[in-house]
Amino acid sequence: MFRGLYRFLAAAADWEPRDFLIGAIGAEVVALFAAVSLGFGTFAAYTHLSASEGPVFAATVISTVYGVVAVIAGVTLARWHARSSSPHPTASPAPETLEALLQSLTKPGTPQDQMALIAALRVGRDVSPMELLAISLISGFFAGRNAGR
Repeated sequence: MFRGLYRFLAAAADWEPRDFLIGAIGAEVVALFAAVSLGFGTFAAYTHLSASEGPVFAATVISTVYGVVAVIAGVTLARWHARSSSPHPTASPAPETLEALLQSLTKPGTPQDQMALIAALRVGRDVSPMELLAISLISGFFAGRNAGR
């Protein structure tokens, strides 16, 4: 758990808002140009087929092509989602780490350690989830500020 939290904090420290903004704007521009290109391509295909075969045939062909593309994309996304959401066997924690944690929790520590643990458990019971979230965000902010020094 702490390793994942550390990776998350490291990724947040490396986050550059400027790069994110440039990437988001670039993706929007690409999507806009793709939509405009698809629109003009559809119009050109309809105009050509309408002139040679008639407007009903042109509309039928274009709607069939879009329907086939939609079905293929839907099946592909469904398979990808089923594959990515299937439970993967996760590695169990190393027995040394788990045993060391259990031993450290059961060992009699200094009275100050025991008092700190009791105080933390009492605070954990008395604090609402929103207050706990605020405390964790504030403490994470201060930990990140001190980590940069």
